[in-house]
Amino acid sequence: MRQACLIPTPSVRTRPSVSLKIFPPFAEFIDFGGASRHILTNDGTCRVVFKVKCSNNEVFKVSPVYAFLDPGGTTELQVLRREGPPKQDKLIILLKEAKKGDKDARVTFTDSTHTVHKYMLPLLTRIVEEQ
Repeated sequence: MRQACLIPTPSVRTRPSVSLKIFPPFAEFIDFGGASRHILTNDGTCRVVFKVKCSNNEVFKVSPVYAFLDPGGTTELQVLRREGPPKQDKLIILLKEAKKGDKDARVTFTDSTHTVHKYMLPLLTRIVEEQ
């Protein structure tokens, strides 16, 4: 008796509707200050709006704080650090779905009822000894 040969079907991997890639995945500074640039890429299938929150607004400044990203789109995130004592700091990037016609990222993020997705960008600071 012959048995049927079962061929496994490859699983189709679909992209999530809301997804973000951050490169590089962390920022490194010295305690005297500095700058770091990161590329945010919308790896999902829908337009998104994001908001960046920082654990230490006294030392760090971020630009942009709010923005839209179309599917496959990228934007540059700039992080500036002023001189100050190092501690464990981080950026939290909050992401929500956005409608195609939305124009103001701050309003869209505030008014949106969609689920919030969170991504973390560690902010590492090392002490440099003066000689």
